Amino acid sequence: MSSQSESSDPKAQLSFLKNLIFQNLMRNYLPFPMDMKLSSAWASGIRRGGDTVIYTSMMYQMAPLFRSYEKLIPTIRKIKGVYRFAALGKYFYKPSRDEINRSYAILRNIASSLSASGVSFGYLYEEEPYSGAILLELGMLDEFREYASKLMGFFRERGIRRLITVDPHTTNALHRMKQFHTMDIDVVNYLHLLRNVKGKGEYVLHDSCLYSRHLDMYQDIRNVIEKSGIHLKEDPIVTGKGTSMCCGFPVGIVDRILSERIAGLRAEKLSSVSENVMVLCPLCFQNLHERISNVVDFAEVFR
Repeated sequence: MSSQSESSDPKAQLSFLKNLIFQNLMRNYLPFPMDMKLSSAWASGIRRGGDTVIYTSMMYQMAPLFRSYEKLIPTIRKIKGVYRFAALGKYFYKPSRDEINRSYAILRNIASSLSASGVSFGYLYEEEPYSGAILLELGMLDEFREYASKLMGFFRERGIRRLITVDPHTTNALHRMKQFHTMDIDVVNYLHLLRNVKGKGEYVLHDSCLYSRHLDMYQDIRNVIEKSGIHLKEDPIVTGKGTSMCCGFPVGIVDRILSERIAGLRAEKLSSVSENVMVLCPLCFQNLHERISNVVDFAEVFR
């Protein structure tokens, strides 16, 4: 097979990408190269380390980059070896200043609201590792098991006993790790720790599939949002626990066109309920915000 046909073969590209992601994770705890100082700069003023840490897994910071790296797969395949990719990759793409500022604002609001709720925590700054969620979601269970062992060792070496997660993909990945390893680290999502946050406005909620179905947080999330003063518009088909649709983002790494079709359908359904859409996942935001004029994360609304 010629190099040109290989570069356009979806199966070959996916196989290459899986291998690249796994090698990169095992080498430096990242799915692809990132500027770690840029990713952690939001947290100035939070203590470093401790037995309880807020664990962003860099999901809000790197969410805009996933699509960029998908487009770059054919180019990246020409860079021979994961080490060269790691050295050069962080120069390919960086989030825009607006994207960086948005992620910083979300994480700072979560952190300050946790502090106001009486929660004490630290942060790992540029040492923070990625959860490995992408391995799980690509069906790479053996690789996920191997990376999970490495990740748990990382946390234990630093005396971490509790992780406060801020997104559904990280939360789900850590809970799934319990199937493969004995975990002596407590995992709690920030939504379960918020106290007396306030918000306003009326929205239709796009549920994260992981939060609502896999983690059984469908009603918990609504309780937190509505207790804050925000009104949610519901529709038994569009927003029901068993009937709402995925945003389509996870399938994008396998089939970009299908991902965009799903996102378009989901955006149409949500817009039929309200022009204002709320999400709780950085990847859902990425797949919906270009199709809906007003999409916000819950952490952009409460105070």
